[in-house]
This record gives sequence, C-alpha cells and structure tokens, in this order.
Amino acid sequence: MSLLCNYEPEEEDNEERFLLPNVETTEEVEWYTPGGFHPVHLGDTYDDGRYRIVHRLGAGGFATVWLARDEKEKKWVALKVILAEKSVSLGENSHIGYQAASSFSGESKLVAELRRFTIDGPNGHHLCLVLPVLGPSSSQLSSNFTCRLKPWLARRASYQAVKAVSAIHAHGLCHGDVTTANILFNLLDIDHLGEADIYRLFGSPVTDELQIESGEATGPEAPRYIVKALDFLSSTSNIIGSDVALIDFDQCFSMSSPPEKMLGTPAEFLAPEVAVGLPASPASDVWALGCCIFRLRSGEGPFSNYEVTSPVDLLRIVIQTLGDIPLEWQDTLWDYYGQPTKDPSKGKPLSKWEGERSLKDLVYRIWEQPEGNVVETGTGRPEYKAWDARDEEENKPFPPCFSDMVWKPTAVKVDNTYIFGYNDESLALLEAMPKIAEREAALLYDLLSKIFVYDPQKRPTASELLNHPWFQMDGQPD
Repeated sequence: MSLLCNYEPEEEDNEERFLLPNVETTEEVEWYTPGGFHPVHLGDTYDDGRYRIVHRLGAGGFATVWLARDEKEKKWVALKVILAEKSVSLGENSHIGYQAASSFSGESKLVAELRRFTIDGPNGHHLCLVLPVLGPSSSQLSSNFTCRLKPWLARRASYQAVKAVSAIHAHGLCHGDVTTANILFNLLDIDHLGEADIYRLFGSPVTDELQIESGEATGPEAPRYIVKALDFLSSTSNIIGSDVALIDFDQCFSMSSPPEKMLGTPAEFLAPEVAVGLPASPASDVWALGCCIFRLRSGEGPFSNYEVTSPVDLLRIVIQTLGDIPLEWQDTLWDYYGQPTKDPSKGKPLSKWEGERSLKDLVYRIWEQPEGNVVETGTGRPEYKAWDARDEEENKPFPPCFSDMVWKPTAVKVDNTYIFGYNDESLALLEAMPKIAEREAALLYDLLSKIFVYDPQKRPTASELLNHPWFQMDGQPD
C-alpha cells in the first residue's frame, strides 16, 4: 500500500510490541494501538446487541471484517470495523460509493451497504459498516501456487469486474482501489444456516493468544487472541457462486475532484501516472482492471513481485515491461520511502532495474492445469516425499465440489515431483506445464496491450473494454 495513505502508529510505537501469532493473520497486529484497530472477540455484540461476532472473514488495509449474525433480521452480515484514525475520512468517501452502488447494485455487480453505525473503544471512535456476506476474494482464488481459477471463471469474473467499474464510472465516480482483493465471489443463500451449520461447513474458529514481546499482559487496546480467517475452500460443500461483486468504496472519489494525496492502492495495481504523483482518474481504474484481469487468468499480477512495495518499484518493473516513461515524468524525484517528490533535498532521480520483460511473453507463458494433475516428460527425477503432514496437505487437491471452479497447482505432479514454487529447481517443472491456448493468448495480449499504455487518454474506457472478444470466448458473458 502507498505509504502516504496507510495508517501507521505514532513514531514512538513503531518498535514491534507483539509476538507474531501462530495462526495466519490478515491484519497488522501492531495497529492495535490508539487510532488503530478495534479489538474484536468471538461472541462480542454490537449496536445494542444486534450483531453477534461468529467468525473472521478477513481484513483490509484500514479495517477488520467479521462474520456476524444479525439477531434482529435473522440473517448473516459482514461487519467491517474501520481504523479509528481513518473512520471519518473513509466514512465520507465510502458513503459516496455505497450510495451509487445502492442505486444499481443488482445489475452492475456493486455491493450496496446495508447500514452503518459507530462504536467507541479503547483505541478511539470507529465506523462500522454492515455489508452483505460474500465469499472469498478473487485474490485468494488466483494466487500463484496456492489456488488458480478455471479459465472460464477467470474470464467471467474479469468481465463482471469491468462491468462494475463501468457502472461506477457512469455515475461520475472513480473506485480508486480496484484490486483482486476487492473483487469477491458471491455465496449461495446462507441465512437459513445457524451458527453450528457455519462451524460444520468451515470448522470452528482457530485462534492464538496475542502476546507482548516483554511478556506483560495485553491491555484493553488489543484483543486477547487473534482469529484465523474462515477458509471457504475447506468445506466439502461448495456454497461459492460463480458471480463476483466489487466492494470497498473507502477510496471512492468524484471524477471532478480527484484526491490530492496518492491513492492507497497497493503498488502492483497502481497506474504509472499516479505513481509519479499525477491525479487518479477513470483511466487509472482501467489500468488496475488490467492488472486484475491478468492476475485472475494467470495467478499472479503483471507488475508484482516481492520487490514491488512502493510507487518507485512499480515504475521500475513497468519500465522493464513497457520501456521508458514519458519525458515529462522523468524529472520526478523519489524519497527514501519510494514516494514521488519535487523536493531535491528529499529525493533522488529514478534508478532503473536491469533487464527487460515482455508483456507478450508473460501472457503466452501462462501455465494451465494438466489433465489428471499429472505431467509425464520421461525425465528421471527423484520421487517426491513429503517432509511432514503440512506438505501432504498442500499436495492434496481441493475437495471435488470445487473442481469446476478452481485447481491447486501444488497438487500437480511433473514426473515424480510436485509443483512447489519459484526457484531454479522448479523452473524446469513449470516449463513442462501445459500453456494457455494460442487463440486465447492472442486475444488476451491484445486486450492488455491496449490497457497498459503510459498515456491515460489512450487507454480504452471500462465501457469499451466490455466489447473485447476475449470476454466473449465462452459465449455471451453475464
């Protein structure tokens, strides 16, 4: 995320206070501090007892998100509890977007807010948004070796995401944070399910005590334990639908008044003009859509790797892919945090990364699921043996109920060896994997090469993207 927009504790609190929990966590635990996250526990109730916390759904850059039972209307909701320091500004922005979403949410795949309220806690005054419960994010289902979408679903989800952005643009607004984390799959109706049914489907919540480095007890500003997010793919019954919706209007803005500060969009989805400090626009939403489309189809972003953590990193990898940035951007200086600046005392000129990478090669090298999850090359390889039970679990395919939607790369064997990640040893395994079909690759490259251009005015609009033939490969998209 952009360092200009993310919440950070006060300077004296920057030293790590908490031990890393033993459960996978989706929030930054150091932000349990004044101005930061509100401590939430299972069984807590909010808004005069109306909403009861039952499980964890996840977290974003500015909020934690919980599965809650609406005891008044007897249905499930997602309760989004926003950072105290961001509750006022994000509340104003999100209200604009959610108002627009509520006017045409049915046909445009935009999620409308159900209601909102505020709470006071040990870390401050927090805005709470009540939202419909949705399933996993497209980021979770298109994540390198962990999970990949089936091609038809990647195209369908991409089309619906473009449709959602087109709708919000038609309302005179920009989303400002189009990422795969904000494109969520819908769920089948679950309101008839009770708490026991939720636990039967996904297991009881997994927790781990939150401990302080010094050994002292946590105070009221922090939860007693961290809750692992619910895993929708852990169930033997599939309640995930095939439609997606665009969520999170925290950075929404009117086209006529773009924000003065840089968007808090994760660097890998940031448009290059925004990275150099120019205003965001509908065209920057379209660039982000292009990043989402590639991620949904390939499992990784076109401009993402472990080194891309700031706007200057984004520019470096984009230059490797598209060539030099426009001349008028080249006087931009970059500060210690990788942010653009015009102040010579705070910044330095761009230092480029060596090497080139071709967008066409990235598209044509997208690897696919082999039939039966097996590739036989005739090459002698040592037989794979799991080191522990955790390895064995990683190599198990998803339950059969998900077989038409997703597949797990780490369940694929090339000769006697499971696919396991990027390193010198595994490159040969990936080379042996089947690749995207020539016809689809040509269409996808044509689409992305139109989106990934430096001049925002030369990018197609979201509405124009909807007519591209890549989306039509499975017939008329929904």
